[in-house]
Amino acid sequence: MEINRGLIEGQRSTDFVAGALPYEIRNPLGDWMPYLPPGEFQRNHVFDSLACVTFSALNSIETQHKFLTGQDRNFSDRFTAKMSGTTNQGNYLFKVADSIRKDGLVDEVVWPTADNFNWDSYYIFPPIEVLNKGREFLNDWEVSYEFIDFSRDSLIYHLKHAPLQTTIPGHAVLTFWSTQQVTRFFDSYEPWIKERTESFGSALKIVLTSKTKVMTEQEVKGLYALAFYRLPNAGELSYWVGKDLATFLKTAIDDRANFLQNS
Repeated sequence: MEINRGLIEGQRSTDFVAGALPYEIRNPLGDWMPYLPPGEFQRNHVFDSLACVTFSALNSIETQHKFLTGQDRNFSDRFTAKMSGTTNQGNYLFKVADSIRKDGLVDEVVWPTADNFNWDSYYIFPPIEVLNKGREFLNDWEVSYEFIDFSRDSLIYHLKHAPLQTTIPGHAVLTFWSTQQVTRFFDSYEPWIKERTESFGSALKIVLTSKTKVMTEQEVKGLYALAFYRLPNAGELSYWVGKDLATFLKTAIDDRANFLQNS
């Protein structure tokens, strides 16, 4: 018997599909495991939030945030589950993605989840100061999404751009790595990391983009090779990942000028 963990399948005729968003190879290996957040339960000992769509979507955002900035971030699943209209039947992928894009996100500490919450207390509407805090996220970040084909070749291709929200019967998860033989996904039930050889029911790519150009790990390595003819050490890499490109270029030019002046 199929158990519904909170997924309502379906999409609108107006939703973007693969090719609508500019494709970018951010992670050439398509392996996002080093950037995954800690696992979080969508269910406690009292109730199940039926918010697997929210949990998998925020796992994608948190993974991308770590990749882009080098910083861990834990966003409130409770906030997005409510703002996206999650019901006792669950939610659609597009509704959660739309909420993130329009309502923004807040950190877990701003709108936390207690162990003793029940359905009514978990899904209470956030106060105005929390709503305003959510919109502040959109000052720095842009969120876009598109449905993609869920074939294995498509997953491998799009995973080089972002981790993917995928669906299995009654449940939404985060696919973070795939080959022709097996796909690994990140779940909101233990064990957090699972493997699947069967196909998925649908797939959505949510893309997080900084409104200020910040450098990824791969970009920092490439710039060091161009500017200094070497790779950065661990301290340099940690410092520059997530910093803006303009600051790096100014520093590199100043360092080069000082080197020439003192040589």
